[in-house]
Amino acid sequence: MHSKIELFQFPGSHFNEKARWGLDWKRVPHDRTSLMPGPHMRTMRKLTGATETPAIVDDGEVITGSTAILEHLERRFPESPLFPEVPAERERALSIVRSWDAEVGPAVRLAKFFEVMEAAYAVGTFCQGQSALAKGLYRATFPVVGAIMKRQMALTAENAAAARETTRQAFELVAKEPGAQGYLVGDRFTVADLTCASLLMPCLSLTEWGGPEDADTEKNRAWLARWHDHPGADWVREIYRRHRKA
Repeated sequence: MHSKIELFQFPGSHFNEKARWGLDWKRVPHDRTSLMPGPHMRTMRKLTGATETPAIVDDGEVITGSTAILEHLERRFPESPLFPEVPAERERALSIVRSWDAEVGPAVRLAKFFEVMEAAYAVGTFCQGQSALAKGLYRATFPVVGAIMKRQMALTAENAAAARETTRQAFELVAKEPGAQGYLVGDRFTVADLTCASLLMPCLSLTEWGGPEDADTEKNRAWLARWHDHPGADWVREIYRRHRKA
């Protein structure tokens, strides 16, 4: 009998989506504590000593980082495996995960935030599930929070252009690389597919299959339209349709 896991998350984050998807895929009962960027730092520092999400607490053990969480879940709940058993396939899957965690995930976040970040988007996306008072306070303090985010994430036009190119290349890869069954490694759904689909999630509207609700702003609609018709977007939507159930 396992104790219930608690997930500390940003609802709209693609790295957090990786952890949510892993928990749901393995049907692991868990509670979710949703945090707001900025005010989250006190909670996360107390919990982990750092500020990054996601993190889970499992029977007193704290695990941080989306991939570390997936590896922990694979050990604790081996049913519905995500990691290939064949060594060569496992290493190929992990290579994809490591590359996308380091390059594609940060690029998608930077490119999107540069194009869409404003108070309406921040409140609508970051304050999901929060009270009206919390949303009002977040809107009032957003000029400060937004300035800090812009500085910490280096949200410049030059960096955003490079990040958009990395995002485009990621869409190209998932359009071309899947095998006959539609998967990136082997003939079944693995951590590689989960990671790539999750980290491209902010580029598409996927709420029907488990993606978070994003703020409906003009800038965000333009961002989503940019990627909507890319062949790689069809792969992401199909992976979500097949395998993402809340």
